[in-house]
Amino acid sequence: MPSSIGIKRLLCTVIALTMIISVLSVAQASGNKNQHAVRILLSNLDLKDNLKIGIYGSYSLDNRLSFQRGSELQLRLTSQGMVLLYEGMSYFPGQQLVLKRHQVDEGVENGLRLQEGLNLYTGDLHVSISNGALLVVLTAPIEEYLLGVVPYEMSDMFPLEALKAQAIAARTYTLRNLRPSEAYDMTDTTNDQVY
Repeated sequence: MPSSIGIKRLLCTVIALTMIISVLSVAQASGNKNQHAVRILLSNLDLKDNLKIGIYGSYSLDNRLSFQRGSELQLRLTSQGMVLLYEGMSYFPGQQLVLKRHQVDEGVENGLRLQEGLNLYTGDLHVSISNGALLVVLTAPIEEYLLGVVPYEMSDMFPLEALKAQAIAARTYTLRNLRPSEAYDMTDTTNDQVY
């Protein structure tokens, strides 16, 4: 039976190797700007033909229309494509639209709340039509994505070092599973990492 000192050494070695691999993956990813972001399929929203979007930051639609903080949008799927309803106006983006996030002052909330939920989704929102339903993909910086993953993997009751190790493992998993040729990289379920 291995001693507890031997097990601790083995565990430290595994963590050190994981950190080295993670650092090398980040260094490799820094050569390609597209790999600094992750595209997450938001499948937990259970959408069919209607999406409610609350703007809690600085966003614009297809770089044409800017929205004020606190704006409420409703996106509906029709037989002709999508229609976006906003303050009594209708906008017909066709088969897809992009809500692009813009910089705000540090410490200011900058994201979206979807389907009147409390979760803040930070990043650009891409909505398209797939198989007669809305396909919603959030593109977020990897560091912001990890802020949404780690709390679902481990509670804040765990020791700080365990949370750090989980963050490294989640980042490594994310970087290894980026799929530039696909519509999204990750899902928000246990199929990848809960987000």
